[in-house]
Order: sequence, then structure tokens, then C-alpha cells
Amino acid sequence: MYRVLVAAAVLAITNPAFAAEHVVRMSGANYEPSQIDGRVGDTIRFVNDDTVNHDVFVPTGGFGIDLGRQEPGDERSMRLGKAGTFEAECVFHGHMLLTVSVRR
Repeated sequence: MYRVLVAAAVLAITNPAFAAEHVVRMSGANYEPSQIDGRVGDTIRFVNDDTVNHDVFVPTGGFGIDLGRQEPGDERSMRLGKAGTFEAECVFHGHMLLTVSVRR
């Protein structure tokens, strides 16, 4: 029984079919939610529900990414590729911060 449980746990971690999608909305020049706890393989979908442009970028070493300019109504996604903690910011609005903690 123990082997079956371990195999199921490994499969859940490594199989994208078990990955979650976390939706982050940008509205009022804020990220909502402002904190996410995810797992390797999960996806974060950024939805611009605001009336202004945003540009999600991650300056944290080893996690760096820039999703590019998002106009109102645009959506962009990023996959969580490794464990650790990082912050996502907005190029245009320095006060917008999203903290993401990723575990295996």
C-alpha cells in the first residue's frame, strides 16, 4: 500500500494533469491575490481587468521572466518551473507586488 501511495504522490507532482492554475487579476493597479502558494508544474494566469496597461516581470534571480505589455483584457500565463520564492512586479506600477512560493 505504501508503494502505491508514494507512486501516486510522485505522479501528482510530475504529471501536468495534476497541475493547478492560479488566476491573478490586475485591477486598480494591484494584483489580486497578492500572494500565491503553488507547486512546480502549476500555472499562473495573469488577467488584466484594469483600464491601464501592465507588464508582469520577475526580477528574482533564477526565476526571471518578462511577460510583456498587457493591454486591458489581455491574459498571459507562466509555468512554475522550480521550487523557491519570488516576487512578480509590474514594469509600469512599482507598487504592484505578487509573492509566489513554489514547492515540489
